[in-house]
Amino acid sequence: MSGRALVLAVLVLLVVTPPVYAQSIEDQQWHLGALDVYAAQGITRGDGVVVAVVDSGVDETAPDLAGRVLPGAGFGTAAGTDGVKDTYGHGTGMAALIAGRGRGGALGVAPGAKILPVAAAADGKDFPTDGVVQSIRWAADHGAKVINLSLGTESLSTPDLVSAVAYAFDKDVVVVAATGNDGVQHIGSPANILGVVAVAGTVQGGEPWPSSNTGRLTVLAAPAQDIVTAAPLSVSDSGYVQVSGTSAATALVSGVAALVRAKYPEMSAANVVNRLIASATDIAAPGRDDATGFGVVNPVEALTKDVPAVDRNPLLPEHAAPSQPPLVPVNPGNPAVAVGSPPTDRPVDTFTRLAYVTAGVLAAGVVVLVLRAQARKRRGPVLEPGTSWEPPPPDDDFWRPRYD
Repeated sequence: MSGRALVLAVLVLLVVTPPVYAQSIEDQQWHLGALDVYAAQGITRGDGVVVAVVDSGVDETAPDLAGRVLPGAGFGTAAGTDGVKDTYGHGTGMAALIAGRGRGGALGVAPGAKILPVAAAADGKDFPTDGVVQSIRWAADHGAKVINLSLGTESLSTPDLVSAVAYAFDKDVVVVAATGNDGVQHIGSPANILGVVAVAGTVQGGEPWPSSNTGRLTVLAAPAQDIVTAAPLSVSDSGYVQVSGTSAATALVSGVAALVRAKYPEMSAANVVNRLIASATDIAAPGRDDATGFGVVNPVEALTKDVPAVDRNPLLPEHAAPSQPPLVPVNPGNPAVAVGSPPTDRPVDTFTRLAYVTAGVLAAGVVVLVLRAQARKRRGPVLEPGTSWEPPPPDDDFWRPRYD
């Protein structure tokens, strides 16, 4: 198998934990009440919005997704397929959280949305980097208004991956990705690419999910623990599973993005992202924080709040001159934007901006690691809250499932 590879941050626990059948499946989806999804669906159900699920494929025969799954595509080891089969179950579960029909079964946040299935691997577990890159580009070219990436890796982003995400931005697509399930202070790729909505997790009661990865680039949070969703019958005899992970949280945020795009069809992706950020419910330290970003996604507020328009994705820097990468520190006037000091006002394409911002982030990371190493030599290990480590460089290891 060729090409660099990314791990699937199947950022959910796909252990088949049978739900309790004293209630309907929909009744067991606690996140619906926590996010006030029914009130949001009274405003819009996401009709007509295409959400690409780049994953293990989506089972088009799942009753909860009847009439919701479009013909898709396959890449990597799934090349030549149409994305509508799922032997692993992860993609089907994420699709149901986004667009499940309900009716006693799994109800998605945006049940009127359409799912564009893009399989990045035949087995649903080992996702080669080139498969994910091609999947993102294909989805952007085939009508996706939101791309859901419930996957990730600890490794650094490759230029091809950054370029693919930038390509999606240039196609006016909202890109949503999971922070990870290792409970550490590290956000891997692609969630760490600026402009991507990086999603962490919460538990019932609204507290941060302890197993969620955290960091400065966290953007939003959503329910991640004990989430009930659909599964292929080949995975679960009942057709349902209970999962935990930032994969699920990511799918819920993608569903909210679909609701916003349905209510405001002329709104740019940049303004959709801005609206999600501006309307989030702040549950931790005031302002943006490492654990939950700007807060928990709030569907009703995202649809109804008066939010001033912006002319760019608020998670991106204004400019990045090729001769001078932007600096890493966060701008106190706008915590979503990295500080930059370009010597010219000449516009720069999205890929160049992301490439130089990424280079700046990596350079700062190296400096921090060197300083920590020097400190350890002087006075032994440095003890800090949480856990952190130097991410490995991109290599040929596949992105593999990481279960809680």
